[in-house]
Amino acid sequence: MDKFDGKVPNTLEDLMSLKGIGPKMAHMFMQLEYGVVEGVSANSHVHRIANRLRWVENPTKDPNETAKALEDWLPRENWEHINGLLTGFGQVMCKSINPRCWECPIEKLCLFKQKNLKPSSLVKKSPNVTERV
Repeated sequence: MDKFDGKVPNTLEDLMSLKGIGPKMAHMFMQLEYGVVEGVSANSHVHRIANRLRWVENPTKDPNETAKALEDWLPRENWEHINGLLTGFGQVMCKSINPRCWECPIEKLCLFKQKNLKPSSLVKKSPNVTERV
């Protein structure tokens, strides 16, 4: 309240000076509140999927490192869209545990090692196998 006269800061640096606000939230806030895109807002979904798809040259260790790598690789006009696209995709399809690789629309582009796994309920059983009851 005292530091910014009761107003929400309008710069990344000032936003990140507030307790609990890191780069992800600062970038997202700047984009949504002020329409200013100064970087990629990367959460765990963005981090995971960018690494699985090899959109980062070397595997990154955390979302902040992934955001920097994506900023180097992605055209600037795509920065504002990447978080929303990958977050939804990560929540529904490319989950951290039990990703739905077998029905993924971009499965052919993915080098992720688990892409051929299917849940046991979708694996066809041989008609000659008898099940124990």
